[in-house]
Amino acid sequence: MAFTFTDDLTDPVDFTRFHCGDALITSLIAVEGTNNKAVIAGLKYIISQLSRPDFRADWLQVTNTEARNGYILLLREKRNEFGISVMTASVTHVYRADSDATEEPTYGA
Repeated sequence: MAFTFTDDLTDPVDFTRFHCGDALITSLIAVEGTNNKAVIAGLKYIISQLSRPDFRADWLQVTNTEARNGYILLLREKRNEFGISVMTASVTHVYRADSDATEEPTYGA
């Protein structure tokens, strides 16, 4: 795939390409919404493509393990650099069935 690259990292495509190479960048930026999230999604995409089993037949050998491990390390580093957590959490208030509660509680108020 041929593409042009400038060093203008304010451009979302160049920003993402700088951090993880070319991986459907325009689509990733549109879907993810931010440059940082597009970089993470791009690295995850590359790792998924390298997650096929290693293959060997006679003289032909295809080994993805080392490349995949390198991208996994890069993904971890970029998540740390961008402050993107691997986990997310949410709160769901649960009410007793016999409580007649209909609104979220105000804790400590």
